[in-house]
Amino acid sequence: MTDLPEIMKYALLLLAFLSAPGWALNFTSTYLRLNCPSRGIVEITLHVYGHVSELWNGHFEVGAGHRSHNGMELVKFINGDLLIHQSSSDEFLFRYVGEKNLRHCQKLSENPVNVRSIPYYRSTSV
Repeated sequence: MTDLPEIMKYALLLLAFLSAPGWALNFTSTYLRLNCPSRGIVEITLHVYGHVSELWNGHFEVGAGHRSHNGMELVKFINGDLLIHQSSSDEFLFRYVGEKNLRHCQKLSENPVNVRSIPYYRSTSV
């Protein structure tokens, strides 16, 4: 005879796994602060039109595009860095240019980017 409590345990575990929240990044308005090995605080800004940038220790790099694949969001940077975000666990990993190993980064904060409208003034003089 089947052990009913054991089956229920696996069913609940499967249900919890399938209903786990996803943390997809908002590529139109997000500011991330990560603490990454050997770089310290890394600031990632996700802008409209898919523009991404990273800033750490006075270094500024622009993203070379992003894509999603198997629940991961991948962001390549012009300098060769690769940022990986695992949506299911909200985990951030970096592969720095010239390195083969992935570095786990701790997310410190994630906030929307507050965009300001700049007024347009037209000169009345000719």
